[in-house]
Amino acid sequence: MITQKWVHNLDGFHAQSLEDQEGTIGRTKPDSVELEPKPATAHIARAVIEEDGEELEIYRRSTPYGTLAEHGLYFIAFSADPSRFTKMLARMFGLSGDGLHDHLTDFTHPVSGAFYFAPSLEALAGCLPSD
Repeated sequence: MITQKWVHNLDGFHAQSLEDQEGTIGRTKPDSVELEPKPATAHIARAVIEEDGEELEIYRRSTPYGTLAEHGLYFIAFSADPSRFTKMLARMFGLSGDGLHDHLTDFTHPVSGAFYFAPSLEALAGCLPSD
């Protein structure tokens, strides 16, 4: 499991043209339709990883937050394979060897994060005393 807190620069993001905002995310703004083709640096192009034609899925959820001074996102994700998080973050931050980074990171940055081990129900059941 991974948790992160991201702080957004919404003024910078909104200073872009609508076309650039959509290219940063990889979706149309009014109706959230995926752009085709997606820019290689769009968030959804960098955060979704495929290997051998299969998506390396993670279960992810996020919740926006905001104060008068700060706006951002709390992010949590689960995966049976923690290397998927490493691969996703490497692609987002330009560390995957292809020379590209997620342009959303030009407008948001993580300020905290943590990895946790969340055992499966089967693993927990194996820890219970057998009476």
